[in-house]
Amino acid sequence: MGFMDKVKDLAGKVGDKVEQTAKSASDSVQKMNEKSKLKKDIAQLDTEVNNLFANIGRKFMEENPDNADYAQFFTEIKEKKALIESTQLQLASLEDKINCKTCGAPLAKDAKFCDKCGAKVEEAVVEAPAASEEAPAAEAGKTCPNCGAAVAADQNFCEKCGQKIE
Repeated sequence: MGFMDKVKDLAGKVGDKVEQTAKSASDSVQKMNEKSKLKKDIAQLDTEVNNLFANIGRKFMEENPDNADYAQFFTEIKEKKALIESTQLQLASLEDKINCKTCGAPLAKDAKFCDKCGAKVEEAVVEAPAASEEAPAAEAGKTCPNCGAAVAADQNFCEKCGQKIE
């Protein structure tokens, strides 16, 4: 076998090895992608199962509020919900907002109606806004067709009069 034949044979072996390594790497990437997708699917299904368990628990609690076997859990849930509501009120106060009693959406303190669900906001003592505060920015030229108040682009209802915004 001549020198050139040996070089060709070596080049062929190197080429085969490179091709084999590339195929192995490609297979590894494909396997890694497939494993990642399966893990994501498992996590999604696990979340759905946990949501179903939560729904079962909610329904059971609503239908069996006096069940002595679960009274401790029901009490704890009620305490946590009260703590959540209290914490939301503190946050709203820091953000100079109130929350809608119907849907929980954050509202300007001077809103008379919820701009998300249209519910009338209960009258509360409202502090006068500082001189530097401005009303929420409204889309250029967008106003309530009923009262003429400025309306933000994401509002479904006028917070001043409760008119549905189309």
